[in-house]
Amino acid sequence: MSTETNIRNRPVPTPIQVAAAARQRRLAREAAGRVEAAAETLPSKREVSTAGGEARLVVNPRSLADWRQWLHKLGASDARGTSVGTAMIVRCRVDGVRLQLVGYGVPALYQARTAEAQRRTAVRP
Repeated sequence: MSTETNIRNRPVPTPIQVAAAARQRRLAREAAGRVEAAAETLPSKREVSTAGGEARLVVNPRSLADWRQWLHKLGASDARGTSVGTAMIVRCRVDGVRLQLVGYGVPALYQARTAEAQRRTAVRP
């Protein structure tokens, strides 16, 4: 790490760090392209973007089966998701690149499934 600092008293990155960051951004763009090509057969709308060396895939699944297909295709079926408002975010790696899979409406799909299961198992007098 460089000992020089800039005006905001932050370390100035070395040329090696700058090159590594540029390489990571390039790898993220390539991985996003491969994911988008592989996802042509999967259901629901999608949007692929990259930022900061990380690819981001935003989907709007219509059912939990659609969501599970996305997770399986990306090899993230055992990854934990985090619910953030109306979306669920799952972080995984694809070809060595960090990927965020964002599923809008997924928490509501899980809630509906839970409510249906509770309705079916409710004890009736």
